[in-house]
Amino acid sequence: MMNKTIIFKYSFVFLFYIISCVGPPEPDHGLVENLPVVINTNSAFSYSLRGDDYSIDESFDISLSLTDGTLASTLIVTDYKNNDTTIVLLQDANGEDIYKYIISGNITRSDANTRIKPKKAIIQSNSFTGILSWTVTEQ
Repeated sequence: MMNKTIIFKYSFVFLFYIISCVGPPEPDHGLVENLPVVINTNSAFSYSLRGDDYSIDESFDISLSLTDGTLASTLIVTDYKNNDTTIVLLQDANGEDIYKYIISGNITRSDANTRIKPKKAIIQSNSFTGILSWTVTEQ
């Protein structure tokens, strides 16, 4: 009887220990540090990043298909703590800039003034720290 009681107590403690283990907390903003999230569909292109000393030199072929609307671009940068300039470009098939953003601090920018079909999105920075959210859609 004593043996069963000891086994039960140890089993209970072990089970309690296993159930009590938790992983890291989920980020409240939905972004994992230094892991960009890219959405590239026929209806939208989106790039989101929560960077901490993150170097970026990325280029994406845009899948966005324009019908009759205007090309809209929205860029939001918050918590910016970078000593270097960050560049965000949207280019057409000829390599010409449609929208060019030079970021050196927190910014909110929205543009919708062209019907040129985008071909490529480029994001470049050395040791980016902050939250960057860029969306390109048809308006």
